[in-house]
Amino acid sequence: MIAAALFLAACTGAPPPPAPVEAAPADWGAARATDAGTYRVALKADPVPAIGDLFTMEATVTSPSGDPVPDAAVVLDARMPQHDHGMMTDPKPDPGDCDDAGACRHADGVYRSRGFKLHMAGAWTVSVDIDGPAGRDTATFVYDIH
Repeated sequence: MIAAALFLAACTGAPPPPAPVEAAPADWGAARATDAGTYRVALKADPVPAIGDLFTMEATVTSPSGDPVPDAAVVLDARMPQHDHGMMTDPKPDPGDCDDAGACRHADGVYRSRGFKLHMAGAWTVSVDIDGPAGRDTATFVYDIH
């Protein structure tokens, strides 16, 4: 009888706490060569993305030797290939330091785009398309959000 009472108490106790939200692996956006090896790119999200929250994506673009690439056109985007869709937001790039003629530079090679939102759990590909002085190239990163 006591065993049955203990079993019943264990089954009707409080539910277990929810599993903690996994942070992005520390190296998910680590610097890597672009597809053709023209540039190196590192990604950083600020803050670490949570499902449905807005954040800023930052790409640091350098030459293969590590020198900043200050005068490229860089487009950052995210897609969910398993569902064949992109984000529900339209991130806006930070223009950098622009002169009166409209020429913009990112002296440190850091390109930011504000308004990213990963609206559902799963694997997202974050693409970095670069059109710079050494030519066009792309890098793709996979971020798995839960």
